[in-house]
Amino acid sequence: MKFPIIRPEIPPVQAWAGYLDEAYGLRRFSNYGPLSARLESRLREEWGTDCTACVLASSGTAAIAAPLIARGISGKVLLPAFTFPATLSAVKMAGATPVLMDVCRDDWRVSADALDDAFATSGAQAAIVLSPFGLRSDFSAHAKIASQHGGILIIDNAAGLGVDRLPVESSPDVFEAYSLHATKPFAIGEGGVTFANVSAEKALRRALNFGLPVAVAGELPTWGINGKLSEFHAAVGLAVASVFNAQLRARRVMAARYTLALSGFPEVCFCKEPNDSAWQLFPLLLPSLESADAFEEHTRVLGMEIRRYYRPSLSSHCAVERVTECPVSDDLSQRMCCVPVYSNASESEADEIVALVTHSLRLACTHT
Repeated sequence: MKFPIIRPEIPPVQAWAGYLDEAYGLRRFSNYGPLSARLESRLREEWGTDCTACVLASSGTAAIAAPLIARGISGKVLLPAFTFPATLSAVKMAGATPVLMDVCRDDWRVSADALDDAFATSGAQAAIVLSPFGLRSDFSAHAKIASQHGGILIIDNAAGLGVDRLPVESSPDVFEAYSLHATKPFAIGEGGVTFANVSAEKALRRALNFGLPVAVAGELPTWGINGKLSEFHAAVGLAVASVFNAQLRARRVMAARYTLALSGFPEVCFCKEPNDSAWQLFPLLLPSLESADAFEEHTRVLGMEIRRYYRPSLSSHCAVERVTECPVSDDLSQRMCCVPVYSNASESEADEIVALVTHSLRLACTHT
């Protein structure tokens, strides 16, 4: 495949190995070591506020689960059916019960009104909302609704690190989780981070450390998972942080190429603002299942891999409870096609990729 859906951009060993001298000097390779602390500080300085706590985790899934564990959520947790399976896995990891909701057709997100109704009818203790594909999202109304129902809100923004954020950490009941997986724009191999109010920091660290406090204590006040980030991954993260803004600019330049080239496809829905995502991928909502299938086949023949996110919809899991049926999520999951975004593409390569996408779209939308 000439153009895979993801070309992971992990810094070379020489870019991050030097950071490990400190870890080896202290013989500290995990358990919130100095490199993790330094990376958390970098993330806080770049995207946080004075009341932000950044807590690194071993994965994006653990970063979502940590607030649920920290707040002792053992009952129902609302989440969209249109999301990656990791969102569901995080709820199960925390020992809670997932309850699915449908999303809106126009913006692919759970609406505030639907969330209000779902809290009222389900008795849920928490809700997870998704920033689809890392797109900039305003969940301030959702946060107020969760608070009114005595619950917490977790924003699953797995692919969104690098986008200007609304300061959710002004509330102790709102958390935002990101993935640092190798496939994400801020890629360290494997990892995640939770942004939260500083008042939640100790509880989040306990949740990721078997329920144990960071300092040795004589009691076990709660339970937890082993979800800490290693110092090796933190070293990679520090190397990524030094080049990430340049990578982000390059991804947005490629997204701008797509938006310009796709202006002639009114039947295809896509985000038209290059600054609204860090662009792990570029999502395209095609007009029908048939056109999406045809687009996937045309790109494959021409040497490009695309990805059908979030397919299948989580509502296809028959054992998972839901507030209502989820027809919009089911439909979106059939028609959504994501195409590659690279930060290291040459000019000629980027031109070829965009031309391949537009050619395949023209064929798919004309003959279906």
